[in-house]
Amino acid sequence: MGIKNRDLCYCIGELIVLKFPWRSHHLCGICGKHMAKHKRDILTGVEIGSSAVKVVMGEFLPDDVLSIVGVGERPALKVIKGDVSDVNIVQEQLMQALAEAEKASGLDIGHVFLAVSGGSVRSVNSVGSTVIHSMDRKVRETDVMTGLRNAKSYALPPDKRILHHLDRRYVADGDREVLNPVGLVAGRLEAEIQIIYGQHNTVETSCRTLADAMGYPATDIAFSGVADGFALFSPEEMEQGAMVLDIGAGVTEYVVFFGPGAYHSGQVTVGCEHISNDLSLGLRLPLPKCRKLLHELGTFGASAAMTPDGRSRLVEVETLGKGGRRIPVSSVEQIIELRLHELFSVILADLRKADALPRIAAGIVLAGGGAMIPGVIQLAHQVFNMPVRTGRPRLVSGVQDVSDSPRYVTPVGLLRWGRLSLEIADSEPAFMEQVREDFSKVWGLVTRAFRW
Repeated sequence: MGIKNRDLCYCIGELIVLKFPWRSHHLCGICGKHMAKHKRDILTGVEIGSSAVKVVMGEFLPDDVLSIVGVGERPALKVIKGDVSDVNIVQEQLMQALAEAEKASGLDIGHVFLAVSGGSVRSVNSVGSTVIHSMDRKVRETDVMTGLRNAKSYALPPDKRILHHLDRRYVADGDREVLNPVGLVAGRLEAEIQIIYGQHNTVETSCRTLADAMGYPATDIAFSGVADGFALFSPEEMEQGAMVLDIGAGVTEYVVFFGPGAYHSGQVTVGCEHISNDLSLGLRLPLPKCRKLLHELGTFGASAAMTPDGRSRLVEVETLGKGGRRIPVSSVEQIIELRLHELFSVILADLRKADALPRIAAGIVLAGGGAMIPGVIQLAHQVFNMPVRTGRPRLVSGVQDVSDSPRYVTPVGLLRWGRLSLEIADSEPAFMEQVREDFSKVWGLVTRAFRW
């Protein structure tokens, strides 16, 4: 066709260029498929959070190292508890963040993966059973898939949208819990899955906001807590049992990873913004001042876990038209501690109800902006009575602000989730016929196949 320095789609269509407000968008002239200008396998994670819109671009290097090549961030002006409340404003902030990431990387954005969170996200457990019909009574992969498929028959209301079907546990003959049932001798197998879902229109609003900004939809979506797990834990840690606790601005999410997948998950619509609001009411200070006070908590020695010597310290806060006010550090600490203690206690009660605490052998990892509150680790340890640490994305190189910060755990996790999604999509047809429908909804078979 005589086309020089242009990519061709599989259908041999010529590249056409569409101009969007923030970039040139490249599509195939025949099939309309998006075509990136660069050959590098760049993946992009997008998180539309309550405090910020984050975009992270990266590519995978040998030894599973993720190299961050571009980052963009803008304040989320109209996102309330993870839900978009003004599409036009959020879309503008998103386009700016996308443009910033592209400029920093010098590369086009190709495959995009979107994090979903918010107050509408819920989870429910479902059990599917199957009788083992083989002569030797050995459980085979097809038996596992049958059990999982039966568990997926759980009917949700039509206004709900399923985000994930995740393996929870397997029980053989009604009383033997096993991590991997394949090869066991049994007469009956029960497969439990955890269904994570959201309100359809709320999820679709976030998806279409991104699609309108990009000119094409996200390749896949994931619950923020699930994405966090991909960023923080190795497969061995997940199998042993670990929990991520993501304290965001408007929502706190948690997922217990165990065995073949996720044992339990949940969210509480309380976050750092509520702590700032508590400070504003308790100290009679403007909300912006309290946000800044929470952000700079460590600079004057305060923490969420109160210490006896903190009662004599004072912090000076400037107030508009009234000069500075000297506030006891103990007052700040007490307000923060009360709110966090209440939040952790609610989560602890839910974990006990789900019998999830014995599954968290590797401890709790904190993510999100709330993980940076001084003393939060000590307080979480007191409430949950297990090891707690601050989470940072594993095996990441490039932009240090991303690799060292718990704030970027979700978009980094989306890149690892996205790579697995693309690997499954590119698998041979015979394998795809068996698991395409279940992927990103069924966890265990995928992780055993690819071991990300």
